[in-house]
Parts: sequence; C-alpha cells; structure tokens
Amino acid sequence: MVNFNWENGCIFPIYPNTSGSHASQRRINKLKPVAIAILTREQVKIESAFKTLSKSRGQYINVDMHLEWAVEKIKNARMSSEDSDLHGESDGDTIWISKNKINDAELLGVLLHESLHYCCTFNGHDICTKDEHRVMRMLGDDC
Repeated sequence: MVNFNWENGCIFPIYPNTSGSHASQRRINKLKPVAIAILTREQVKIESAFKTLSKSRGQYINVDMHLEWAVEKIKNARMSSEDSDLHGESDGDTIWISKNKINDAELLGVLLHESLHYCCTFNGHDICTKDEHRVMRMLGDDC
C-alpha cells in the first residue's frame, strides 16, 4: 500500500524530502493504476486549468483535451535504458523513466507530469512546453 499526501486543489502529491530507491518497472507498474485513477477523477480540474491558460491569451481559443492520450502514455510507461539527469521524459506515446533514486510520490508525479504533455491542443495546435508547465504548476507540480 502506498500512501500520499496532497494539498487542496492539487492533483500532484506532496513530494517528501527523501530520495527513495532506484526506479524500477515493478514500482512503475504499481503506480500506473494510481496515476490513471487521478487523471480520470480529476479530468474536470485538468481541463479547467488548460482553459484558464487559454483565457490568459485574451482571445477565443478552442481547447481540445485528449486525456485518453495521457492514459495511454501511462499504460506504456517503461524504464529507460539510458542514464539521464531527468527523472522521466515522453516521446508522445511512452513515458520513459530513468533509473534514478526517486521516492514513490515523485515517481507518481513524473507519471502524471509526463502524461500531461501533448494531451491538450489550442485551436488544433500543440501547446508549448513552457505553457504546459504553467498548467502543471496550477495543478500542484513544482516542475
């Protein structure tokens, strides 16, 4: 059983100040259903954060959420064979997790963070990474 803490209104867990053990496929697989459940339960909150970002543009923007893409990326999450300073990255289809030391809360956060990249478009166009990170901060990530 994994136990996480959240701040009000956040979908990302609070990251404790511990390093944890090295990431493994077993730990990733254990957290996949948790991450998918969070995305599913918090879909309205996630979409609202992207709409808030779109409104800051000051014009009408058609916001299309594709949360099913985010869920598929989580389902496809795998250990990376490469060493990296990053805990994770996504190629759009798969989330790749580095074999860094990471606690379960941060590992869950990486799954959520990477899944939210490219899951929303404005007027049919991808959103820049900087703006995606703004949305993630609205949702409680400290990216």
